[in-house]
Amino acid sequence: MTLAGRLHGSLRSVLVHGVVLGVALAASGAAPWVAPAHASAREDGSACAHVDHEFRPTTLAVDGLVEPTRVLALGQDRHGVPKPPPLTERGKWQFAWDKAVGVSPGGSSGVVRLTAHTYPRAGSRPPALGNLLLDRLRVGAVLEVSGASGERLCYRVTRRQQVRASGSLSGYYDTTGPSRLAILVCSGVRRGPGDWSHRTIWYAEPARPGSEGA
Repeated sequence: MTLAGRLHGSLRSVLVHGVVLGVALAASGAAPWVAPAHASAREDGSACAHVDHEFRPTTLAVDGLVEPTRVLALGQDRHGVPKPPPLTERGKWQFAWDKAVGVSPGGSSGVVRLTAHTYPRAGSRPPALGNLLLDRLRVGAVLEVSGASGERLCYRVTRRQQVRASGSLSGYYDTTGPSRLAILVCSGVRRGPGDWSHRTIWYAEPARPGSEGA
């Protein structure tokens, strides 16, 4: 996959007319920073604290699924599309955050936009982070976002949505409304290089302090 996409349109109604994720080489095995099944992303057992200020995300973990994984602070292309992680072995196991929109974890409103790569499959193991999320990230999962100054904010996945490549992604581009976090990857059928039939988005809301393991 390459997340070299062209999501056109306004913030209110964004239509995907081009490519979000494209083709690349498949990985030969699971990444070493993928958490073993049933492992906790918070090994010290401490709860995420309430964060009363915005911060730049540096890592994201998915409880029991992905260990703290680097979040790259990237901008947008000339079409206003969030830039993806680099097309490298490490990049396909990283998240990218759209820093240009001005919505950060800890903020009071809007969607913190994240993306990850999906690659064509060439075996039973997920070849990239997007594939792993498609296989195993479910509603109710807890995400932990950390910042460089020790901030730790938890989100709980509340909705998983799949839309056609030509469908609206207006919710993903919201800059108003309650604070949320969203992860977008390409999904469905890979019809050719850089051409996927669908997009999958997970929406998550800030979890109450002390409720992550509930």
